[in-house]
Amino acid sequence: MYNPHPESERLRRIFEDTQVLRKPIAGIVTGYHVLPYVLVGPDEEHSARSVEIRGKIRVSPRLILTPRHLGQTYEQLFDDPQLMDRTLVGRVFSFLYAGRQNIQLESEDLRITRIDRDPRAQIERALDELMRGEILDTGVIFSPEVKFYPVSIERFIAEIMDREFPHP
Repeated sequence: MYNPHPESERLRRIFEDTQVLRKPIAGIVTGYHVLPYVLVGPDEEHSARSVEIRGKIRVSPRLILTPRHLGQTYEQLFDDPQLMDRTLVGRVFSFLYAGRQNIQLESEDLRITRIDRDPRAQIERALDELMRGEILDTGVIFSPEVKFYPVSIERFIAEIMDREFPHP
């Protein structure tokens, strides 16, 4: 059977195998937000080493999608400017992406570091650091393949959205 996207199964597996070990306490319901994260996974070249990515996801305010085909404004349609139907709410998430792993990259929003420690030990260290600093807004993520860390970030965002906007 022909699969036009041969990597889709691999990406699905990475998404499913990603472990969100800690989610930010604060919600993302209104306004602009920044969601810091620490993502750790095995180094592709040395399994006893890990790659740690510290970054920030920028979250936009809620976007309202108006039903233009009805010729009505949001307020007219719902007769209440404060009401927000979940099916009409959207968000934009953005984060930096570095495609190659053979670089050392640091910026305010993204820092990639190779560490001589196995991934589980590095995750424990990150969790301890956040607990000692009483930092409540930072997520911790284990990625099975750091080379595809945006897929693991997507899992992190999906879990936060499911918590913030539960399905009926």
